[in-house]
Amino acid sequence: MRSTCSLIYVDENIPQTPRRKRGGKQPFSSFAEDLNFPAGFSDRVAGENDPKLGEAKDWLVNGRSQQQNFWPALSLALLSQAEETLSIAGEDSVDDVFDTFEIERTGRTGRAVNTLNFIVNGTKITLRPRFNPAADAIRIEMRRDHPSAAPHATQAWRDYRPLIEMIYAMSPAARARFAEYVWDTGVNAAEERTWAKQAERIVRPFEYVLANFDTHNARPGGALFQGLVFGYFRADSPNLTLESHAVNTGSSRADMPGDVAGFRGGEVELAVEVKDYGIPIEDVENILVDFLEDLTDAPNATAVVVADSVDQESRDRLSESNIIALGRDDLRARVITWDLPKQQEALRGALYYLGRIQKSTALVKRLTEFLETEGISTGVIDQPTVRDDDASIPS
Repeated sequence: MRSTCSLIYVDENIPQTPRRKRGGKQPFSSFAEDLNFPAGFSDRVAGENDPKLGEAKDWLVNGRSQQQNFWPALSLALLSQAEETLSIAGEDSVDDVFDTFEIERTGRTGRAVNTLNFIVNGTKITLRPRFNPAADAIRIEMRRDHPSAAPHATQAWRDYRPLIEMIYAMSPAARARFAEYVWDTGVNAAEERTWAKQAERIVRPFEYVLANFDTHNARPGGALFQGLVFGYFRADSPNLTLESHAVNTGSSRADMPGDVAGFRGGEVELAVEVKDYGIPIEDVENILVDFLEDLTDAPNATAVVVADSVDQESRDRLSESNIIALGRDDLRARVITWDLPKQQEALRGALYYLGRIQKSTALVKRLTEFLETEGISTGVIDQPTVRDDDASIPS
């Protein structure tokens, strides 16, 4: 079976290892293999009474620098390094690690090596590659705060020299108990970094209006929706000079391509036809005839039909004539990413259309009352869009 998310082939007949959970309090044994400890490390028994184990625990509490908060991963890395070093040397433990094993002092280029690398029987056992998986397990898998600065942490090994001597002097079982102690006190006991819980999303004002404002039951029909569409493009296309006309005014009589048009200088860049109802496939041709006629003088303009809803057949047919079809839900999907000022600007554009272009105080009042009732008027109607005493504006 081929995985749907990668190019990895998975044999269904082979049992798959269950995915390990993240966070919580988990035993060290769940991570030992990932941290480069030998097989069976966590299965070692006894070791609790090893005096070096008690000394090492005391040193972590009272001996180490309290400012070095990378100690859990570094301690685990030092333990992992000790396991491999002693294994290659054929020893269970050594009394003085720094007299017993050679330390790499300079690299191939002759520069001083600041991290702790042992050389045993011609094999180099490095520290730094062991710190990274330990830090990742703590930070990512266990979701605890922990530094990820491997260079700084591993260069601090000299501050841990007493602990390193204790680790190498422990019995194999005591080293397993010490690893568990480091994990329990440095990881499980630490506060878990919780994921931010998903908060309820605050719906922005223009998005809210598109979803909840009734544009159908008002006269003249289509004016409220055309106002919203005008506001949408005014906010979304600030580089264009936007023009429109009152509903029931033919585009040709208004000398405009479509119900809303965007100009750049004298060039038409945008032409929008607005319909406050759904467009089924049987109505598309009627729309196309008039709208395409309007576009004859603006062949390079972006042509858009915005309707209350558009079915897929209608979208496909309009697309054949290079016309973009947008339903009310499409507008909502686009404005969901808009910031608050842009959404407020769209609503101010809608009020501008209703007051200055449609010239209807009744429709302005209808929209403003909705904004106030829903508590989303701030930043939109702080300043009056239409004066109540403007006698030129009919109701």
